[in-house]
Amino acid sequence: MKYIDILKGINKEWSIKEKARYIYENIGKNISYDERFAYSQNKDLLHAIYDREVDIRKEEDARFICHTANKIYKQLLSEENIRCKLIYKKAGVNRPIEVNDVALIFWDEDGNKYYTNIVGDIENCKFGLRTAFFGITDNLYEEAQDVKEIPNDELKEIDIKTGTIKTDYNDIVFELLRNEVKNTNNFKKFLKGEGIDADNLSSDDILKNKMQYLNRLVKFRDKTAGPDEMKKFYKHLFSASVLDKFESKKFKAYEYAKEEEEKVDTLSVLELNLLDFPVYYIYSDEEETYIQMLPDEILEKINGYHERRNRKLIIETELKSDPNQDDAR
Repeated sequence: MKYIDILKGINKEWSIKEKARYIYENIGKNISYDERFAYSQNKDLLHAIYDREVDIRKEEDARFICHTANKIYKQLLSEENIRCKLIYKKAGVNRPIEVNDVALIFWDEDGNKYYTNIVGDIENCKFGLRTAFFGITDNLYEEAQDVKEIPNDELKEIDIKTGTIKTDYNDIVFELLRNEVKNTNNFKKFLKGEGIDADNLSSDDILKNKMQYLNRLVKFRDKTAGPDEMKKFYKHLFSASVLDKFESKKFKAYEYAKEEEEKVDTLSVLELNLLDFPVYYIYSDEEETYIQMLPDEILEKINGYHERRNRKLIIETELKSDPNQDDAR
């Protein structure tokens, strides 16, 4: 899209904070994180992604990282005559190239300074959730240690006024969903309502039913989201915040990548360590959800990919410990 078009929705009577908030939310809704920057080992590609110049008046690739996203934000704020500045700090992530982390600060009519970091909020903007990096004071940037906080209740008023939300954030819906699924007794009542004899299900069967329930209920449909945002959306639900303390110990998420020239292909795999055998789910771009696969199918799928944290699936560990397994296959 042409990001200059975001400014068409601004009311000239809004305050600086209201304008800055509206621009922030609408950038987040229309960009996705460039996964190549997280996985690539190609130094030339990484430099090209980081140093990319962005023209808000031209059609642009929607994939961005902290540096480029904040460049867009700075240009749009400047178009509204809002004083702002990019700020830098030493990166907190080790990469093949040395580059700084980037955020942005802006000033309101009274000279108050505010901190923002749009890339950390892409999925929140897309999902209608509360943002985590707009108008906060807790940050590691030297130039943003004297910033002011914008309280959540004020942000909510701004978001209602500017049309970002109608009455409230989707956090309420997510919290209800999490509480319903996390409480195993309540979830058993749901299963009974579906005609399932929940009293005779094992704990592993309950966990599998929870995964299937979430997959049916929360299929993500935002077509502007990139793979990073969609996978974060699901892992946000398939995490310890949803599963009870016993189930969360059986759950792991894995990230795989394979690089070919300037293309980086990624896979997201979820593993349930059940008593009888591990159960696997893999994120499907076509289905826009996680789909279940057999262990052998998962092994075939990840062949040639590198796990981001060098972790091994249970099925991989079992194969290495069983010298007869390869012959059996």
